[in-house]
Amino acid sequence: MNVLFLVSDDLRPQLGMYNGPSAPSSVHPPMHTPALDALSQKSLLPKRAYVQQAICSPSRTSLLTGRRPDTTHVYDLHTYFRDIGSNFTTITQYFKMHGYRTIGIGKIFHHGEASGNDDPISWTDPYFVGKQPKEYMQDRISWKAIPQSEWSTKPLQDTQVADYAIQTLREIAAKGKSGEQPFFLAVGMKKPHLPFVFPDTYLQYYPEDSIKLPSNPYAPKDMPTIAWSKYGELRSFTDIAALHATGAINTTLPNNTVLELRRAYYSAVSYIDYELGRVIAELDSLGLANNTIISFWGDHGWQLGEHG
Repeated sequence: MNVLFLVSDDLRPQLGMYNGPSAPSSVHPPMHTPALDALSQKSLLPKRAYVQQAICSPSRTSLLTGRRPDTTHVYDLHTYFRDIGSNFTTITQYFKMHGYRTIGIGKIFHHGEASGNDDPISWTDPYFVGKQPKEYMQDRISWKAIPQSEWSTKPLQDTQVADYAIQTLREIAAKGKSGEQPFFLAVGMKKPHLPFVFPDTYLQYYPEDSIKLPSNPYAPKDMPTIAWSKYGELRSFTDIAALHATGAINTTLPNNTVLELRRAYYSAVSYIDYELGRVIAELDSLGLANNTIISFWGDHGWQLGEHG
């Protein structure tokens, strides 16, 4: 069997497939995620699955090595498990050792020093990351809806990732079955990670009057202080920094800011659903779906005004 290993960054489990007792919140409009909804209907869907640690690199390292953070010794965004923990075999490296062609696209490991630049030993092919056009990033604001006149000529990073994945699948299919080794294709979307940058067409799914504030903006009773996050990443963006928020316990951002961020986040989720859907559809159209296992996972959740 081949493996299509799909990943999303900072995705809270606020999708339609979790409606019912497992739904995390009741104060949101329905997420528009037709591709993931369709995948879930024919998949094993764990509704009580938890990350090992609520930050990218420790969580991804844990999942990809099959070891807890207390074993990998990765607790931040800088430490490489092979330097501090041990020379653990990753899941992609394991498949590579057993004859698979392993291809990494987008964000699978945490980029940079935290993974020795995407853990080269795990892959048979050169790694492809893609790059967000600088025009979408230069003002460093927390969210941005990119007009079609721009994104149609300068594709966003996750569109580049999906395009490369589709190109790779077509190249694999063109070789046919004669002598072609099985593949492990890992495709990682960067969104809905901050900043929430997405094509403006996705705002249509979330009218402004459909977005609600969370009902629990305060710290839990008897919460230990160490459990509180001051959301330093969000406060580093220029539009949020201008609000002079401290991130202190039981302080919140202005209501209109919370509503804007929630709407932008939802739109970014719908955007990556579309890109993942393109990859899944291509797998099917090329006749590769029947002998390919598809998995989809997120590295950790995300707060959008809950608990401050």
